[in-house]
Amino acid sequence: MENLVIENLGDQMILRLNKKGFDEQYLISLVKRLQIESLAQKSGFNSSILKIAEQINQDWWDENEEKFLKNVKK
Repeated sequence: MENLVIENLGDQMILRLNKKGFDEQYLISLVKRLQIESLAQKSGFNSSILKIAEQINQDWWDENEEKFLKNVKK
């Protein structure tokens, strides 16, 4: 048996995994990622949200850079 078999049944896709071919923790993390991806798609977010996140990060860094790096040698 192959480690991974994908069947397309119209409205459904069935994944069959050989347990011997995959690490259990890896599979759990993969399924969780698929759930997160599904929720993200349902949320209606688009790539413009990334620009907002980048701006929030930049604003935080601009405000906190000195405090964050105060004990780091230059």
